[in-house]
Amino acid sequence: MKVSLELEPCLKNKSGIGIYTYELSKCLQKYSDITLYGHIFNFINRNNIDKDIEGLNFNKNIFRLFPYGVYRRVWNYVPIRYNFLFNDKSDIYHFFNFIVPPRIKGKIITTIHDMTYELYPETMDIRNLKRIKNDIQYSVNRADKIITVSESSKKDIIRFLNIEESKIEVIYNGVEYNKFNKSYSEEEKNRVRYRYGLPQNYILYMGTLEPRKNIESIIEAFSLLKKENAPNSKNIKLVIAGKKGWLFERILNLVDKLNLKDDVIFTDYIDENDKSIIYNMASLFVFPSLYEGFGIPVLEAMASSVPVITSNVSSLPEVAGDAAILVEAKDIKSIAKYMGKVLVDKELRNNLIKNGHEQAKKFTWESSAEKLITIYRDLYNK
Repeated sequence: MKVSLELEPCLKNKSGIGIYTYELSKCLQKYSDITLYGHIFNFINRNNIDKDIEGLNFNKNIFRLFPYGVYRRVWNYVPIRYNFLFNDKSDIYHFFNFIVPPRIKGKIITTIHDMTYELYPETMDIRNLKRIKNDIQYSVNRADKIITVSESSKKDIIRFLNIEESKIEVIYNGVEYNKFNKSYSEEEKNRVRYRYGLPQNYILYMGTLEPRKNIESIIEAFSLLKKENAPNSKNIKLVIAGKKGWLFERILNLVDKLNLKDDVIFTDYIDENDKSIIYNMASLFVFPSLYEGFGIPVLEAMASSVPVITSNVSSLPEVAGDAAILVEAKDIKSIAKYMGKVLVDKELRNNLIKNGHEQAKKFTWESSAEKLITIYRDLYNK
């Protein structure tokens, strides 16, 4: 059985979909009954590509033709791209980031991670909305099977795309538990503190800086915590770790408005090798997103022995279980209240940490790959 995988999400500063693509591809290569082909169409340095897909030890086709500026404008719409890339006559083609191209001959699987563009269009760049909507509808119509990452996302897909339930399979994301469940020396911690300008004690957010992540509510809750002089809050800082996304300027402006420039640290993108140490050193992880298809950072924090506060919306209760404090995403007072409580209540902290480890262990990339390979086999044999 020959399976083609589009690997572009793996490239440069992996976020949720990039992690998903890389980790599943890495696990899939362990199965002897499939031959994998990875495809990348991008105009970046070959050495950078090799670094981004290190560990994916199967055939890869890397194609560059146009100058970068032209490529960015036409890559979704030029059939020649796919004629060059997908000429291996595979039995199955899996597109990890929803877009199914034209002229593909074979069984098609697409992964749709969430329905943000329908539920929270105001949190997205309006210039992309129409394109995304058209691309997703075209892709689900072409696909033989749709993968999504939570029961919550499955319900949203059925609701908005009018897809039969039997066409959709839920395969949860995973977390590399052993990567995050580590102890670090003071030397390692100090290296990372110095690199990113981190304080000794901090509350952490990890993820892209964009409206859907509701970072402004974290900042407002943190400001309230400081104003109320909550116990253990005097020397605590807030670390916002992640690459800048759409409308990130609003977050910076809010920090200025609340006079928090000395208390809020922005790290920009975090090197994957440093991520687990940054989690490990945090006093608390706060993730009150407005909407998530899954929410990998919640599990990463849990595996790192960090108490978690997250929102009670979309997939997050599904992922967090009873191992996190769930709050209304926009309830600033509630977020601030539980921030303060976790910082002082040792019994609560210990219970959250203990339950967090048990919850994180339930989600592995190996089990996700096992379910995916079963779908490949079933589709191949039809």
